[in-house]
Amino acid sequence: MPPSTPRLPTSRCQKSPVEMEEKPALREWEPSDLDFVSTSNFSLQCSIGSHTANAKFEWVDYRPAVFRKLQEFGEIDNDDYTDSIRGHETLKFLISPEKATSLCLQHDDRFIIKILSKSEMKVLLEILPKYFHHLKKYRRSLLPKFYGLYVVKPQGGKKVRFVVVGNILRSDISIHKKFNLGISPQGRLVSKAGAEEDLNVAFHLHAAVRHQLLRQIKHDCSFLKEVGVTEYSLLLGMHVCSAPFEAVFQGHYTTTHKEGSDDTEKKTSDGPDGTQCDPAEDMTTDDNSGLSCPIEFESELGIRMTARAVNTHRKEGNLASLCHPRKQPPDNVILHLGIVNILQGHSKLKHVEHVFRSLQSDSPMILAVNPKVYSTHFEEFLCKIFPESEAEKIMKEL
Repeated sequence: MPPSTPRLPTSRCQKSPVEMEEKPALREWEPSDLDFVSTSNFSLQCSIGSHTANAKFEWVDYRPAVFRKLQEFGEIDNDDYTDSIRGHETLKFLISPEKATSLCLQHDDRFIIKILSKSEMKVLLEILPKYFHHLKKYRRSLLPKFYGLYVVKPQGGKKVRFVVVGNILRSDISIHKKFNLGISPQGRLVSKAGAEEDLNVAFHLHAAVRHQLLRQIKHDCSFLKEVGVTEYSLLLGMHVCSAPFEAVFQGHYTTTHKEGSDDTEKKTSDGPDGTQCDPAEDMTTDDNSGLSCPIEFESELGIRMTARAVNTHRKEGNLASLCHPRKQPPDNVILHLGIVNILQGHSKLKHVEHVFRSLQSDSPMILAVNPKVYSTHFEEFLCKIFPESEAEKIMKEL
């Protein structure tokens, strides 16, 4: 295919002549075996601070053609993406001696920079061919959206491995609560590190949305089982509405806009002291008859999903009691969710390690490294988190 004309960089980071090579068009392109082993090396000159000289970075771009196509799946412009990822904010974060494990870019919150260990990077490279074809087949997948894999080495510094991931919780409305839910070695749902609190609610979705969500989770878990990954979890962000869904989606609740002005003021359901206000009185029943199912907000699963949150009782971290909700009105909520941490529970070495621990502690640690068992438990618990409505149960019995 004829190559496209490259765009000159607009940031203060200047690319070497090697990087200025023309890029092939990818509209009808399919990756070859060579594309899944290719790398691109170049240098960057970038001013990190206003009072510092330009710093030099050696940059390695792994599987660039494959990730460009994955960006295309997500309708991401590669030039805009490149300007965001190779900018001042990213490079300053990468050379920081006290850097965290991840960074959500302030100037472009679509992306999260996640530092990888050597083993995590190896896992991603191993599963990339199957991951690519899975996302090509299931565009509404709930798996992490990987957009680029890199190794950067500042002059005189150490190598830093990182991946660029889509931000699951990106939203123009406040996320009031976050949950990171995985399966323990004993087969129970547990709240993993980074979550704000334990889950004590079940979410009632529109019947059609629930069917699509659980079907996609099944496809995604089948993929993770096939590539031998375990220990993944569900990241879930919840916005508690203090207005009807329609008002939230139409913008009457979330924002106010002054005519002739570009300034937009966000409103949330937080009280003046940061506590949550009571939900609106339109949430008075446990049925899902009032749940909206707007087509325009469901082109991608896991984004702005309307639900009714019903408080539940739990015992010892188990969700077996989810079928016994507490007697109080449910909340209108909007959910953002996706599967995360898919680069950790993998490899034969980890399998041997967990078997050894299991023998030493006489506990069923083998669950954590059995992809088939893990995926089965994961799906079962999500079916309880997103339960059937009473109407659906009755229809099944007819």
